[in-house]
Amino acid sequence: MAFLTTPIWRRLRLASGIASKFLLSALCVGLILALQSPSGAGPASPRSNRDVASFAPANIKELLSKPNAIEVKVGAYVENFHDLSLHNRRFVAEGSYWLEWPQGFQNKLDSEKIEPKSIIVLANQVDTWDGQITSASEEPVRLANGNYYQQFQFSANFYIPDINLKRFPFEAVQLPVIFEVSDDSLAIQKGNVILVPESGRNALVGSFAEINGYKITSSILEPTVHAFGTKMGLNSGDLSYSGVALQATLKSTPLPSILKYFLPLMIVVGIVILAPSLEGELGDIRLAIPSTGLLTLIFLQQAYQAELPELDYLTFLDWIYACGYVISIGTFLLFVWGTNFYQRTPKKGKEQALATINRGDTIFQVSAVFGTVVAAFMAWMA
Repeated sequence: MAFLTTPIWRRLRLASGIASKFLLSALCVGLILALQSPSGAGPASPRSNRDVASFAPANIKELLSKPNAIEVKVGAYVENFHDLSLHNRRFVAEGSYWLEWPQGFQNKLDSEKIEPKSIIVLANQVDTWDGQITSASEEPVRLANGNYYQQFQFSANFYIPDINLKRFPFEAVQLPVIFEVSDDSLAIQKGNVILVPESGRNALVGSFAEINGYKITSSILEPTVHAFGTKMGLNSGDLSYSGVALQATLKSTPLPSILKYFLPLMIVVGIVILAPSLEGELGDIRLAIPSTGLLTLIFLQQAYQAELPELDYLTFLDWIYACGYVISIGTFLLFVWGTNFYQRTPKKGKEQALATINRGDTIFQVSAVFGTVVAAFMAWMA
């Protein structure tokens, strides 16, 4: 029993909690950084002349309250979404849109020789050379109420202006198709043409619009206003343009995401957490497990990060992997301490040394599980 009262023994008992304290401290620091990290959708990719930050919701009643406002109704229907790339922040959409306008606006089109097809531009379209917009009829159709109507079909590549992947792989992605007034003479400060979403409970997306791995949860037509923030080298002032955005919200399906991203992670981290259950005298075997698990986690994380764009924040899955790294490093430090402690202990104290190592292993395992649960909850709520 004298061995238990020596200063060395007291120091070794204190050292048994080092690994668990290291784990909890690292997780706390990581959570503080997560709560202080800037929220956002990540850096935007360069575009030709469109500032994605200048797309803003519009107050239709306020815009139409001006005496010179011209109302143009816009309807849209997307038949198909496909080729979604989170890494490039783009997708392909195919569908139709249609316009309805009054006689006064038709007179303006005739006087300024503007074709109906040129009224609208797809504001977030990219690779215009690969897109197509065709008219369903050569001339606008005259409706019974005296208004003009024309329908168009489109197929194009679109950019995703705003994307939030903080909860990846359980993210919700909004795919917008933005229809916007094109000609400067139709801008709000000049012709004051206001695009108004078509009212009614019409379907906005087709039955083939869903993308593998996602479910469409909602779709809506929203009015927007787009200000470029530049005069384009002309003395026409800082113009803003009315628009309508068809927003389709897609949510990833949970079970495939769990099987694809979390199951391999849970297997590796689970093995590392169970490793301290091996007897403390098996030092060489114990030391090999966390280092192997750490390398496996690195390759697994690199694989899924290749699917995502460069982000200025950590995703939910990133934080779970960070917990895995901390657990692996903490387990390795725990085993280094346990192996050295056991080897340096005199023969008569080996049994008590194993009991101390096993107690430290149990404390670490409980701390690892508890810390991971707390970190996951805080990362989800951040």
